[in-house]
Amino acid sequence: MKFNKWFLFLIPIIAILAYFSIPTAKPVEETGADVLKIRRDKDSALQDDEESPIKDKATFKGLKYYSFNKDYIVDFVLEKAEKAKTVELKMTDGTTEKLILFGKIKGEIGGFSLSLTLYQHDNGEFFLPFKDKTAPTETYGGGRFLDLPLTNVKNNRLRVDFNLAYNPYCAYNEDFACPIPPAENTLPIRIEAGEKRFN
Repeated sequence: MKFNKWFLFLIPIIAILAYFSIPTAKPVEETGADVLKIRRDKDSALQDDEESPIKDKATFKGLKYYSFNKDYIVDFVLEKAEKAKTVELKMTDGTTEKLILFGKIKGEIGGFSLSLTLYQHDNGEFFLPFKDKTAPTETYGGGRFLDLPLTNVKNNRLRVDFNLAYNPYCAYNEDFACPIPPAENTLPIRIEAGEKRFN
């Protein structure tokens, strides 16, 4: 049986991001220490939570990540679609997941111009699935995800911190299904930030 619980561990991560953003109401910009805390909290959840997708918790020693790199914190220009609409993203098990299509974000990383499709969850938080040239050798071959709080928006720009890029549940356990990033979110560059392959 397949499960579409690819988002369950986002709740503590979003809560942490909200904590850092409340005092100033400015776009969140994590430091290396902030990101390290988020990663440790996720490892603890994967180790202890009864709904963790990790099969062998006894030998689980934590996830692997790239080192924090502030160069992968990028302010993208927001281009909202003329009309928000619900779309269906394909899942790894052949089903679909409904998300809100927000529009596009455009910016540069390392001199490369990028344009990515941006989605929203029902709670309004942004969702950015992507795949880059580090897959499948260094990162999960199915791509990685980012969940971005609304507080990351300022002056029509969305701050995207790729240091927080994470793997979906299906990267840890084939019994879970997860969204497949759309073709237009396949990047022609390496994003050496965030979570690496599980094994």
